Amino acid sequence: MPFLATGAILGYIVGLLLAARPLAADEALKMQNYSFSSQAGYLGLFGAMIGALVAAVAYVLLDRRS
Repeated sequence: MPFLATGAILGYIVGLLLAARPLAADEALKMQNYSFSSQAGYLGLFGAMIGALVAAVAYVLLDRRS
């Protein structure tokens, strides 16, 4: 369980950092319809899911090794 929680938390942080990064002018025009909160929420949730999946795979691989 700590593997999943750590992976999810790290993934959420990565998602927040992706939402907070500065955008080029072209990308900024495309994203102006979305608030920072919605971008951070969606990217954070997606990052948390990917982080938990990677952590679960790492746990299974480390468990099989021992």
